[in-house]
Amino acid sequence: RVRERILLLLALATMPDANDGDVPAALRAASSVPWKQARFYHGVERVRDMCGVPKGDRGDDAVIGMMLDRFGWDYERTAEMYQVSVRRRKELGMAAIKDDIVSQQLSVEDFPHHRDVMPVIPVFASTSLEPPTAAAAAAAEPGSLPVIGCYELRYGQGDPDRRESSLVTPSDFTRYMLYVTQWRWLQCERYAQRHGEIGLWSMVHDLSCPSGFFSLWSRARSVFNKYLSPVEEACGGLFPPMVQKILIVNVPSLFSPVWSVIAAFLPAQHKERIVMLTASKTTAAEMSKYMPAEHLPPHVRGR
Repeated sequence: RVRERILLLLALATMPDANDGDVPAALRAASSVPWKQARFYHGVERVRDMCGVPKGDRGDDAVIGMMLDRFGWDYERTAEMYQVSVRRRKELGMAAIKDDIVSQQLSVEDFPHHRDVMPVIPVFASTSLEPPTAAAAAAAEPGSLPVIGCYELRYGQGDPDRRESSLVTPSDFTRYMLYVTQWRWLQCERYAQRHGEIGLWSMVHDLSCPSGFFSLWSRARSVFNKYLSPVEEACGGLFPPMVQKILIVNVPSLFSPVWSVIAAFLPAQHKERIVMLTASKTTAAEMSKYMPAEHLPPHVRGR
């Protein structure tokens, strides 16, 4: 085993850029992801070696591979962020949450506090482990990676009466979102393990509000200050960036104050991926550029 490890490291040393090339059979067999591109095998192994990951521990191959892609193949940054991820997941007990989701085959609706969260801020989630259809690929933006799902937050919707009496606390909401974050990563991991490539999410922030703009502004400010700020602090650094595009839909004309609140809580790497759509542009045809039609939120389908 020591000899095999030495030979593997020597092979990596002869490929300084870890680009496409032959993959040693031992490395291909050891990887938990059947990468389509050879550079992922070599790159993941290089980061594993930098971080001292035990040889038999292959559970994070997809994590490292996506980090390499998301961080522009910057090995130093990937190694640093991977170590942060390992530490943060251990601190928050994410292994137990993952085990709960997998062993109980939980969906979003089954997560702790889901029913209490919905009146405060309704959520929608849709995902698939199948590659996008030819039609979805044709409608997508050129050069984009496969989108495997959509996750939506609807700030101006929900049940006003139940919202005021909701017993969900910031810690309850944070625990719920830890489940959501782990579940979303599981879909990314499973997609990579099945298809050997990276699949990403589209994130949707819906700003429609029957009560009007000022009610939306009040609700958004309350949700961010009370609930989403602790979530951002808890979930930061757990997993690689999983979002390809952030869609802000049904944008009202008086949106600037709301945007200033939302933008303050968005990671820098997300801001460049933001797409804003006014109500007239929030259509199935427009949003299908950023996700397969089968993942569109129900309120958009048919528009």
